[in-house]
Amino acid sequence: MADAANKVFLEDITSSDGIRKKVSDTIPLDEEFRKAFETAAVSKAQFARYYLRSLEMAAKDEATPWFIPNDDKQVINLEHVLPQSPGQNWPDFTEDDLRIYSRKIGNLALLLAKTNSDLQSADFKVKKSVYKNSPYELTRMIASNKVWTKNEIALTTKDAG
Repeated sequence: MADAANKVFLEDITSSDGIRKKVSDTIPLDEEFRKAFETAAVSKAQFARYYLRSLEMAAKDEATPWFIPNDDKQVINLEHVLPQSPGQNWPDFTEDDLRIYSRKIGNLALLLAKTNSDLQSADFKVKKSVYKNSPYELTRMIASNKVWTKNEIALTTKDAG
């Protein structure tokens, strides 16, 4: 990609067709991207907030979903539906499940910081009652689930991509 940008700068490439040819082997096909997205975990909260904010804006059909999200952790927090430290409220998930599913994009949501702090490792029934009143479309969508299992996390991840 950097090589293509350099060639545009040097005016070796002067058309969109030229760029497309130069980067075509680097850009995955839509199906390849979807499969990679479904299995990806997000290890950095700042990236997860960016992805979720971009997906949120796309879900609301906003014209420019690539704007930088509010990174002020005092205002908007990254919520793990299945908590990273769930305690006794999530008995159906093993330690391996936590490692695999807690950081999947389908398990993450945006919440106001105060609300997120109040929830901590509450069970899904409690969290669901909060999510349904969220100003965020994607967070409200989580509340439409009856339960929160590995299957729901996988389906939510698939739908996001």
